[in-house]
Amino acid sequence: MDVSWEPVEQGDMTGVLLGYEIRYWKDGDKEEAADRVRTAGLVTSAHVTGLNPNTKYHVSVRAYNRAGTGPPSPSTNVTTTKPPPKRPPGNISWTFSGSTVSIKWDPVVAKADESAVTGYKMLYRHDSHSAPTLYLASKSRIDIPVPEDFTHAFVQIRVTGPGGDGIPAEVHILRNSGTSMMVEDSVTRPVPHAVVITTNSLVMVALISYLEL
Repeated sequence: MDVSWEPVEQGDMTGVLLGYEIRYWKDGDKEEAADRVRTAGLVTSAHVTGLNPNTKYHVSVRAYNRAGTGPPSPSTNVTTTKPPPKRPPGNISWTFSGSTVSIKWDPVVAKADESAVTGYKMLYRHDSHSAPTLYLASKSRIDIPVPEDFTHAFVQIRVTGPGGDGIPAEVHILRNSGTSMMVEDSVTRPVPHAVVITTNSLVMVALISYLEL
């Protein structure tokens, strides 16, 4: 969660302001058991991580100096998002048409305790030596341009939404086969720094660094 606040007035302070302390605790817990994050100097915002999904928290902020912390701000409430769906995309298939490969899969439907699916991310790599490309799709299919001498490629497909990215499904695409060939050792891997390029039909992200599937 991102927390921001108005700074304390200079006239309300005694001593030198060292920063602010954010306290946050789960609904039903006591404030005395709150977790704490401190900022330094005049910063008036903080990014708090490590929270439980789909959980209501109470949040307050205090200024602090060498003598300790001051009185708390009025507390506010925030509820974290649900986690992404646990099920990866399935029944992945593909067809070739000229210099394009069309890849489709069964849509992933979020359960009641999971966040909604707003789209899909697909990492595409020609071979183990090529740099991967990230494609974003709003529906459960995507068309990708391929070279005339295309023979095979490796892809990862995962859901994305307000709860984050889901578990990827990995497949090996062959020109002469439209049946999914699942790649063993399927694990979640971080996406490298990327540059976004927008086209009419999809958003393509050309990955700058090397991703080894």
